[in-house]
Amino acid sequence: MNRPRQTPPEPELAPGLHGRARAVPGITYRLLRLCWRLAASALRLRLVVEGREHLPLGPDGRPAGRWIAAVMPHRTWVDPFIPWIALPGRPRLAFFGDARTMARSPLRRFVLDRLGGVIPIPASHDPATVALHFEAARAALDGGMVFCLMPETGPASDLGQIRRLGSGIGYIAIRNRAAIVPLVLGGNDELYLGRTILMRVLPPLDAGVLAGLDPASPLPEAGSQAEREAVHRLLAALADRVAPEVAEVHRRSEPPAGSRRRGRFLTTLFR
Repeated sequence: MNRPRQTPPEPELAPGLHGRARAVPGITYRLLRLCWRLAASALRLRLVVEGREHLPLGPDGRPAGRWIAAVMPHRTWVDPFIPWIALPGRPRLAFFGDARTMARSPLRRFVLDRLGGVIPIPASHDPATVALHFEAARAALDGGMVFCLMPETGPASDLGQIRRLGSGIGYIAIRNRAAIVPLVLGGNDELYLGRTILMRVLPPLDAGVLAGLDPASPLPEAGSQAEREAVHRLLAALADRVAPEVAEVHRRSEPPAGSRRRGRFLTTLFR
């Protein structure tokens, strides 16, 4: 009797920070960033950035790192590439993403192995890896990087609305006293030739203020009920702050009625 053939598990990148935690971009990072800029130009994607003045600056007046870029809403594969090519090249970004998506092909694994600056999330959601995620995020922030993630979770929401926010961004922001800078996207729900994508940079948000913490008091003990309650307050305050912007940016980015939409296959190109 023939046994049913078992499907081998999909490859995954190992948890933890891949590459060194440093703000200065390497050659691979700069080359790939240039390639995506050229690809966006070839597809005639028009990237419009509002609120650049809200990006954190250092004492020297140059773009500073050690903050969290919260990209919302997450709609298509293009979302992580928008801040990557629209924000300043230095400090470089560290990406939090799906371990299987990152390892889906030999080419992706080859590129990411040389790119570095990625923190994969395993599909198993093993609690033992949570500490690795938080330590990797801490190392990236302390290295002067911008920690970039898409904090929404759960099923897709209606256009112009955000989904529920996952707790990870709250724990990372509170434990590292890192500011959260929301990057609100519009026009990323359907891609085609000539599509305009809008990214609005909102002012930095203090994690302690969002969580209702006393700045003169010590942080809640890691893993405590007090910390969980602080994270819940932070998520609620962040959602309240971002939700109206998501609705308005979506409205602003809608194409005029009757616009031609050639090449809509781009929406699902890398699914």
